[in-house]
Amino acid sequence: MNMFRSMYVLGCGVLLSCGAPMQDEEAAVLGTRQEGLAQVFTQQADFTVATGATQLPFPANAFDAYPDHPSGAASSCVQTQLGVDLPWGSSAPTVNVLAPRAKTWLCFVGPGWNHNNTNPLPVKPTIIANGEDDFEIAFLRPVSAVGLELLTNSQALHKVTLTFTDATQEVFEDAVLDTGANAFEFVGFQSTKRIRSIFIDSMGGSSQNEGIAAIWTAP
Repeated sequence: MNMFRSMYVLGCGVLLSCGAPMQDEEAAVLGTRQEGLAQVFTQQADFTVATGATQLPFPANAFDAYPDHPSGAASSCVQTQLGVDLPWGSSAPTVNVLAPRAKTWLCFVGPGWNHNNTNPLPVKPTIIANGEDDFEIAFLRPVSAVGLELLTNSQALHKVTLTFTDATQEVFEDAVLDTGANAFEFVGFQSTKRIRSIFIDSMGGSSQNEGIAAIWTAP
C-alpha cells in the first residue's frame, strides 16, 4: 500500500505572489528569508524563537490513534474526507489536516512501519496519505505563523501556498524552501496577514511517501 505527500489551501481567492523576494546576509545566516508578505524559516529553533509558536499534540502511538488498520502494524487510518483533527485529543479542535488528492485513507504511521515505501522511516507518529501526499491544513482560528516538520522522499520537491483571511494567496516554490531528499526537514512561515490555510504540493508521493511529522502554530 503506497502512501504519499503534499499540501493544499482552502479558499481559492486571487492567486498572488505578494511582492518581490528580499534577502539580507543576516537572514541567510539564520536560515530565514523574507518572501513577499511572509518570512520563510528553514531552522525550527529560529522559527520558534521569532514567532513563539508551539507544537500541536499528535497521538502518542500511531497504531492506537484510529480503529481502522488497513496497512497493518505501526499505523492507523481515517477516511480522507474526514481529515485529521488537531490538537490531538482536544474536544474543540482548531486545525484540520486533509489530503485532497489521496485515495481512501489518511494515516498516522509510526516506528515499525515496514512497507518499504518510506525513507526515512518514521520515528514518531507521522501523517501520511494513501495516494498523492499533498496536504491541506485549515485553521479554524487563523494563525500568524505555521511551521512543519516534513518527512521527504527522494524527490523532495515542494510548493507551498498560504491562503490568508482576505482570500489572497502567497506561493513559495521549492528553491525557497530548500528541502533535502529522504530526510526530516523543517519549513516555517510567519506572515503580516492572518493565515487561514496552507497547502503543500509535493512530487512522487504515490511511489515513495512524504509526510508531516510535526506542526507548530502561533496565534
